[in-house]
Amino acid sequence: MILYWKMAWFFLKRMPKVISLVLNLITIFLTVFLLMGCSNLSNDSTFLVRYKFDRSSPFYNVIQKSFNQSNGTTQMSGLEQVSIASGYMGVCITNIPKDYDKGVKSVCYPRKDLANNPLYNDLSIELFNVPSSDKKSTQKQLPINLNILELAETTSRYVVHPYILMVTVILATLMFLMLIYSTIPALPFKYWVLRATLCVSAFLVLFWGIGAMWTHVGIHACSKLVPSASMGILKIHRGIKAAAMSWVSFAFLLAQLGILWFLYLRDRKNLSEEIDKINNTNNNQPPFHNPGDLSDSSTLNYKV
Repeated sequence: MILYWKMAWFFLKRMPKVISLVLNLITIFLTVFLLMGCSNLSNDSTFLVRYKFDRSSPFYNVIQKSFNQSNGTTQMSGLEQVSIASGYMGVCITNIPKDYDKGVKSVCYPRKDLANNPLYNDLSIELFNVPSSDKKSTQKQLPINLNILELAETTSRYVVHPYILMVTVILATLMFLMLIYSTIPALPFKYWVLRATLCVSAFLVLFWGIGAMWTHVGIHACSKLVPSASMGILKIHRGIKAAAMSWVSFAFLLAQLGILWFLYLRDRKNLSEEIDKINNTNNNQPPFHNPGDLSDSSTLNYKV
């Protein structure tokens, strides 16, 4: 029974460090999966914003008719049903008509240089023409186009940048390695590694806090601005899964920071108490006298 309680106390005493390591490991996995969202079809559900043509829009019939044609050898009928998801590292297009590209229904592309893709031009819709402002060519008409794929590329490339998330993954991995190093006994520089871990943890909370807020603002800005700017033609779905992953990872980093500082302050308090005990013990001891001094003193007194 005593051995059982000793083992339980041994694990409970080290439980905060174990919890800190577990939170750090979960954060690494969450941020990596969030970063890889929409980079391939297996991660297309982790998107920031998803764009679709709104079926309830009064322009939907016009859009549907504009796609009922062929572009050379390519049949574009049914492209109004596509769904385009924007992630940190790529753009995924689903519900592609089976007659468009040899039965390919879903495909993902990197977040840059989508203009070279045939779908980029095929998904561009000419809404109407406006007269040119050039006085020399009064008869010239300028087309007003709406490109749903271009909006998805703009979201991934300019609205929500992946660089903050990349640095967060690197720093979280570095902090996990430093925590592992500090738990292994008989290793040098553990004190300085612990200090560095505290600094990295505090910086990581601040850094990814900014990144999570940026993600939140970018998602909500797209969901509010794009439907109105497109005159109700486009319908926006917010990436609830990606938003939840960003905030949960931030919460885990914040909890880890609290645990690490709690352990550091607890160790400092225990060290201070040990130093006080040693000082009190030294003060309560009687003064030490050299036996030779006592003999000399007694001899001198005898002679006197």
